[in-house]
Amino acid sequence: MKKDKKFLSSLEANLVGIKDKYKKEIISKYETIIKERKDNKEKITAILKSIGTPEDVAKSEIELLGSKANKSFFDKLKDKRQERKERRAEKKAQKKEKKNEKTATKEKKPFFAFLKKKDKVKKEKVKKEKVKKEKVKKEKKEKVKDPNKKTLKERLVAFKNAITKDISFKKKREVTDEPKEIIEEIQEEFEEEIPEVSEIVPEKKIFESRKTRAKRIILKTLGVIFTIILLFAWLWVTVVFLASVFAYLDGVKFKGLIIGLFGLDILVLWIVIMINRAIFRKAMSLRLNLIICIVSIALIALGIVLCLKDFSKIEKVEDVSIKYTMTTKLEKFELPSKPEQNFTLTFNSNYNTQYTINYDDNLKDVIKVEIKYYECYYDYYFKKISNGAYVSLKLDDRDRLAVYIDDLKEKKIFDNDELSRYSVKITISSKNANRLVIQN
Repeated sequence: MKKDKKFLSSLEANLVGIKDKYKKEIISKYETIIKERKDNKEKITAILKSIGTPEDVAKSEIELLGSKANKSFFDKLKDKRQERKERRAEKKAQKKEKKNEKTATKEKKPFFAFLKKKDKVKKEKVKKEKVKKEKVKKEKKEKVKDPNKKTLKERLVAFKNAITKDISFKKKREVTDEPKEIIEEIQEEFEEEIPEVSEIVPEKKIFESRKTRAKRIILKTLGVIFTIILLFAWLWVTVVFLASVFAYLDGVKFKGLIIGLFGLDILVLWIVIMINRAIFRKAMSLRLNLIICIVSIALIALGIVLCLKDFSKIEKVEDVSIKYTMTTKLEKFELPSKPEQNFTLTFNSNYNTQYTINYDDNLKDVIKVEIKYYECYYDYYFKKISNGAYVSLKLDDRDRLAVYIDDLKEKKIFDNDELSRYSVKITISSKNANRLVIQN
């Protein structure tokens, strides 16, 4: 038998008075310890010496189990809580380490980096051009320079020393020729640098005439006004598009209307963006412009085709009584007690109210006003006034639109002339006919 197996078998024999599950746990624990240390290339004899004899190990494990068994319920709870706290602390520490690693690896980018891309590209181009020019300069200087030739500083120092010292006239003459050469070299350097500086001058014209300036301002203002008008138009188109979507969800199944309005919405928005870019002289890719234009026009065309197809299926109904009935309102008004006083009947001044007058001698001092109308189109209102009455029959456009949409759900359109028809009948005795005053 191997030494590790002997150790484990003797440990199992010494573990007396313990349940089998605890025995298995202890043996598996020591098995894992021995394996781990073997993997680290430790000798078995050294491992077993560090662990101890099987008798001592068994005693220590039994004592630990006894101490755990003697612990109260509350102590066990405290131990569990401590273990949980330790686990949480370990998890938090691991998370922090991961975050720190991520922040260390990632480079912090500015929030508006996408806006500064163009500036970066321009700066890089300028830098590259400068580097090229510097290289060209260096190459020129290296060609001109001789190894035996003195530098400018050295020549100037020599010139100063020559003036101070008492030397012969010939030498003075030789030295005095030096500054001329220096001045010529400086002039050559300036001549080389002047074209480079002129290239840095911007391409835009700094000065412009009054006429060109006036034209530019007028064009910009007109462009801004036109963009504002188009923006309002775009908002109206979007409102109508959303209304058509809600109408479709409500039951008016016209897909073509939605598709066409969506294409029109995109087209108007694209025109607004293009005008804005033209005013502020901002470039936009030709490919993208063409794609947007083609897609929007295709959507509008498809929407028109589908709309025509859907409208061809709509049925026109002249008999309105299938769905709608006229409502009648009968109002009775007493004439003033004095025979001299007249009764004024005023209708809504916004509409040319048509009426008919009938005579009934059975009515003594009473006036009857009978109004027939379609409630789906009109709103009725009346009010008694001293020695008169006010009657209003108002045509409501919102109700008309609601009726039209409701009819489209059934793919029917009822006769509009019939629905907008009404009748006003006034009955009065022939004696009191002169006392009635009608204001329209």
